[in-house]
Amino acid sequence: MKNKRLLIISAISFSLIFTMCKKNKKQEEEPKDEFNKTELLTNMADNLIIPAYVSYKSSVDSLELATTVFVSNKNTTNLLSLRAKFLNAYLYFQTVSTFEFGPAESEVFRSGTNTFPCDTPQINSNINTGVYDLNMASNFDAKAYPALDYLLYGKGKTDLQILNDFTIDSNAVKRSGYLTALVTELKTKAATILNQWTATYKNTFISSNGSDIGSSVGLLVNQLNQDLEITKNYRVGIPLGKKTLGVVLPEKCEAYYSKASLILLKKNVESLERIYSGNGGKGLDDYLDYLNAQYNGASLNATITNQFIVVKDKINLIPETLDNSVVNNQAPVDVAYTELQRLVVLLKADMPSALGIVITYQDTDGD
Repeated sequence: MKNKRLLIISAISFSLIFTMCKKNKKQEEEPKDEFNKTELLTNMADNLIIPAYVSYKSSVDSLELATTVFVSNKNTTNLLSLRAKFLNAYLYFQTVSTFEFGPAESEVFRSGTNTFPCDTPQINSNINTGVYDLNMASNFDAKAYPALDYLLYGKGKTDLQILNDFTIDSNAVKRSGYLTALVTELKTKAATILNQWTATYKNTFISSNGSDIGSSVGLLVNQLNQDLEITKNYRVGIPLGKKTLGVVLPEKCEAYYSKASLILLKKNVESLERIYSGNGGKGLDDYLDYLNAQYNGASLNATITNQFIVVKDKINLIPETLDNSVVNNQAPVDVAYTELQRLVVLLKADMPSALGIVITYQDTDGD
């Protein structure tokens, strides 16, 4: 009995020693995550987010000035100038649409600024009655850039016809008032978000330097992915017919009336890439390299970086314009969509897994 008891004690001791050795070996193989997230977040705030909001606000300020000039003197020259300022602000919006947290989330910035396609019957109803509340959810697709796109270009309208809408049409005065109200709201939101970032939220953002749900890295990874999925699904997939059994829907394109869908798509993807890479500073790419994250035996960061290049190359092969291409030249659009889908998987599945980030937003896409 005594010998048996000694054997049991010896077996338990050996098991404990083996387990401890195995655990210590594993700890040596998997170093503790001591990546400097504060440096990453500081770079994001100082070199990406705040500068992007500064440029965006400046572009909206210019849009407001051009709107005032046009409303005061409606002629072709001022219309063309207003359109140019509109497209410039729309492009700069692509550089800030990812940051849907903090002040932007409070302002419901992304969906309140770029829900497309626009609801033209609702826009016309708002103009006809002259009574509307732009803060209501029912007006989210009747305002901001998609609505301006419709008002300034129309469908198949000449410049003269657009000018007539603002001058001799029975609702010309109301239409001018609606145009001004849309731009004023854009300016107010841009100023509010930038002011909150520079006043207090920058410090809040940088100090929340964990990896848990609600941390700044977690928010950044989630919104990077959500913006990318909007690009894949709404900017490309839906117009291409991916949700309608192959029935193409060119009228669902972003900036359908101005035909600017493709340049906005390119700008959005370039912005997503800069955010991922930290724009030359500490970024998510550095974080993955620090963790030695792998994908099929290769560096996960290198794989993601290369996939961004592939996506941009394939988008550049889409002929102008996107609404025309989904109808008459679908092959290059379909290739770009497939490569965007691959990028989504890398950023939404592989990257969060390596970083210990939980994806908290919901989608029904299935990736």
